[in-house]
Amino acid sequence: MTLKAALAESYASGDEDGVTITAAQLDHASFEAPVFVVTGIDTATGEPAETVGLPIDEGGAPVPHTPCGFSFVRAGADHDGPTDGKVQMDNVSDLLHGHLKGAIGYNQPILVTFRQYRILPGAIAEVSGPDEVIEGLRLAVVDLTADTAEGTLTWEDGRSVNVPTGPDAFFDRASYPGLFS
Repeated sequence: MTLKAALAESYASGDEDGVTITAAQLDHASFEAPVFVVTGIDTATGEPAETVGLPIDEGGAPVPHTPCGFSFVRAGADHDGPTDGKVQMDNVSDLLHGHLKGAIGYNQPILVTFRQYRILPGAIAEVSGPDEVIEGLRLAVVDLTADTAEGTLTWEDGRSVNVPTGPDAFFDRASYPGLFS
């Protein structure tokens, strides 16, 4: 039985041995490389220089994630339309402060992806991929202090996607000439 199958069976049976950890990926045009952080797991010494290897795709190679305390509320929707999500990251002064300040002035969003992993204690090396992925979020507004970063998570504004005309049009003159006569 694979680890994923064992965890699914464990979860369905109400077994409380499994632990859910959450990882976040932040990416922006001004970053040299995406920033990967993880919460819900401790390193051997608790030092911030230590990283935890987690695959970001099923069967992929482990990517180093820096342990960092954070919490998030998912962006969603209600009867009035989309609702914003929230993210708060603690102790980010040396990890994210420079990245977030470097993103000021760009006309591009900071993209955020959350991945959740269900692991058995002591079996992090056996994780083959995330159990849940939430991608496509944008960090819209950020309040940055010396030790925390709080931000608003939004989805891409759908009013500019799949519009009838323009560069993002879902109908074009060549494929649908009858619509343009």
